[in-house]
Amino acid sequence: MSPIATTAVIASPDPARLLRTLCNHWRHKFEIRRDHDGHAHIPFTADGGADFDVDGDGLRIRLQHADANERARLQRVIENHLRRFDRDESLAFDWSPATGA
Repeated sequence: MSPIATTAVIASPDPARLLRTLCNHWRHKFEIRRDHDGHAHIPFTADGGADFDVDGDGLRIRLQHADANERARLQRVIENHLRRFDRDESLAFDWSPATGA
């Protein structure tokens, strides 16, 4: 089964800080790849992971996983962590099917 991707863009006054905090939190659990300060890839499972990109005033997330239930669970994990790190329960996550590569 090939991975299916979903994306979300989260508005934040400091998306770079949010990404750094997220990477620091998960660096002991996952082998995180940071190509530069504005991008990180987190391999949550052998079957799926997420790319995080600072995009202006937002953090763009592209999550891939072949299993719909596991993808939904990972979306919730990402949402919960970002809300906790930003201390903002009003962060909006509007996941949609990813387009393109």
